[in-house]
Amino acid sequence: MYREIGRAAIAHNKRIIAHATLDTALNILSYSPELQKWSCLKPGTLVGTNLFTLFPHLAAQRDYLLEQMEFSDNFFTYQHARFAQNPYPDQIFDLQLERFPELDNRLLLTIIPVFSSSRPQDQDKNLVLLTRHNRELLLLNRASQVLTATLDIDEVLERLLQVTVQIISATGSSVWLWEDEHQERLVCRAAFHPGTEQKLLGLTVNSGNGVVGWVAQKNEGTIVSNPAADGRFYPRIDNNSGFITTSILAVPIHLRNRVLGVLEVVNKRDGRFQSQDLTYAQMLAASAAIAIDNAQLIQTLRTKMEDLKAQNAELEAFDHTVAHDLQNPLALVVGFADLLRTTGKEISLEEQDRALDLLGQNAHRMSNIIQEMLVLSSVRKRDVETHPLDMAQIVLGALDRLRFTLQQYNVRLILPESWPVASGYAPWIEEVWENYIGNALKYGGKPPQIELGSTILPDGRIKFWVQDNGNGVDPEKLHLLFTPFTQLNQVRVTGHGLGLSIVRRIMEKLSGEVDAESKPGQGSTFSFILPAYQIPPE
Repeated sequence: MYREIGRAAIAHNKRIIAHATLDTALNILSYSPELQKWSCLKPGTLVGTNLFTLFPHLAAQRDYLLEQMEFSDNFFTYQHARFAQNPYPDQIFDLQLERFPELDNRLLLTIIPVFSSSRPQDQDKNLVLLTRHNRELLLLNRASQVLTATLDIDEVLERLLQVTVQIISATGSSVWLWEDEHQERLVCRAAFHPGTEQKLLGLTVNSGNGVVGWVAQKNEGTIVSNPAADGRFYPRIDNNSGFITTSILAVPIHLRNRVLGVLEVVNKRDGRFQSQDLTYAQMLAASAAIAIDNAQLIQTLRTKMEDLKAQNAELEAFDHTVAHDLQNPLALVVGFADLLRTTGKEISLEEQDRALDLLGQNAHRMSNIIQEMLVLSSVRKRDVETHPLDMAQIVLGALDRLRFTLQQYNVRLILPESWPVASGYAPWIEEVWENYIGNALKYGGKPPQIELGSTILPDGRIKFWVQDNGNGVDPEKLHLLFTPFTQLNQVRVTGHGLGLSIVRRIMEKLSGEVDAESKPGQGSTFSFILPAYQIPPE
């Protein structure tokens, strides 16, 4: 967003440098206070004044000036200019006119007083140095405003990289942020390397490795003029990206002594990186740190709000589902209890035994629903550590929990002789097996035949499965089996919905997958996939 100029700048040699913004017709829109004094015009009359009114002798170069302003990288300079109404002939000024950074419809006029005692060649050199320094300061100020004008972290990083290569005059730049809160690895989150950005994005380096890792670990900036001869240089990044690094400047992005990441700039266009470039990069990183921290806080807040909305919707749907599933068995328990209490002596022992069996079965069904509620609560609230799984023992635990149901069926159960070792959380995996086996018992053949097994996939992960000999699932309903809780009110796949929704949530928390395959009349196969356990290096 365009902002008016409020004050003059001060160059290295303490000379005042004034600025004015102009429109494309060369009329003044805003100006530094010093310009009012130098021009000798009445206060309040500068706005709207044309450049050629201030400096009539520039009119002879009108065509050349306007031609130069057609291109954003060009600038027009004029030495030893005098204001039209300034009565002091010894007051001369050097002028530079250029497009205002990032604003095509604004021009920037820089006005530098010249000491009459200066030699012409010194004046030329001073003009170049002062105007370049002034332009860089303006860009830094503009960059700070731009970086803090958004709360989108991707936009912050993109703007940071663009303005960095512009101010420091480099070929490319990149931003590396911590991969997670453990701060063990940095990941390239954004890059401005023409032709190689996509190859850089997502690359990681460990803390302490490479120039980027060293800067993050030491929390200090550095310049590397000859990367190939520097022990900190990490050639893998060049090898992966195809980029050739000839010089590096890197500074930490830190806030309140907390390192957020690293800003890296590579390949100075002219000459080598200087200490002034390092200072500019540190100033940019300081502005970026505030913007990144704000963006991350907002992103975290938004994520938590979305999670909270999802959890509230899930709880509402789950409460409805539990109430629905508890209603029938509870009604049967109450009905049979009343029957036994009121007519216990009037019914036969056989009928009493049957009523007691049904009481027990339905009480067990309610117990399972309550158990599922507890598991859901555990899965929602906890982040667990994964360990190698003794799958044989986990399956036995699930079968033990199903012993009451197993007694009702003349089931043929086929188990493998051995299991591959996967990584996961045993209590949750036992819940998955219990749901899968329980469904196979209810919806298998008469009698049910259930086979358990595993398959090692080409990518090294392990697929565990339960196969039954039932009638199968309608192909149109197969994709609804693992329906999220929030949709269970709208989609009820009889008997499967609640338990399989918990299975789905468990696999999401363990970075696993669930699947079901079925053909009408040919049974069903329910599966889940977990990563294989990897023995940690010594």
